[in-house]
Amino acid sequence: MSAVVVVETFRVAIGQANGGAELDRLTAAIWRQNLAGALSDDDANGLAILASARRKPAEGPRQASAPVNLSRFKPRRRQAAPDREVARRRRRGLARSAPMPAALASCFTESESAVLAIVAGEVKHHGTCELPIDQMAALAGVCRTSVQNALHEARRLGLIRVMHRPQRGRKHLPNVVEIVSPEWRAWLKRGPTAHRPIGSKSSAQVKNLSPTKSTERTLRGRDLVGGDVAQYSVTLARHPSGDATGLRDDDISRCDSN
Repeated sequence: MSAVVVVETFRVAIGQANGGAELDRLTAAIWRQNLAGALSDDDANGLAILASARRKPAEGPRQASAPVNLSRFKPRRRQAAPDREVARRRRRGLARSAPMPAALASCFTESESAVLAIVAGEVKHHGTCELPIDQMAALAGVCRTSVQNALHEARRLGLIRVMHRPQRGRKHLPNVVEIVSPEWRAWLKRGPTAHRPIGSKSSAQVKNLSPTKSTERTLRGRDLVGGDVAQYSVTLARHPSGDATGLRDDDISRCDSN
């Protein structure tokens, strides 16, 4: 069989080949014929290149299809990148505010300590922490992963208890975080926290601590003289410390004479 017939036979077989396995067998046969002397090096290289080109799809590379979101809920929005310098100062300030005893704080990183400072402030003022993870991350100046790591490590050490609140067919409610460590709870009772929830106290709880303003108190008494009831009112200007000031001697004598 002449070399021209062999080359043409391989060309037809390569054109009719189905799949890569058949092309592999044809390529191996081409090089066997080359070793046997039936095909020259140029003919063998040309047929091998033809077989290699036959492997590539004619339509080009397949485009990757976009993943289909099968969830009924909206996808979580990516957290916007905050000002890094502002977030860094906030994170360091919270971590250094001593939100827990030093022995416990040594088990956490700076970012995790900032997260636990947010938890401590919520627990101190509300009894529990029910903030979503994204809100805790924004307040602490950290990312979602740092919040999850802090809660996971604190729960592993037995410092907190996390209650999940799933809802069937709806988005889950935020987890409820409660501090169960006696040492940590005693620490919170003794001192203030760096994180203070937004809100105002009632007017009944607001005390006037200004030393320049005195509180006027009216003392009303009754004196029985001759069967008549004489009511008198003496206004004393008292300092917030409790000492009476501003009462003249003649005012005292007038009260005694009545």
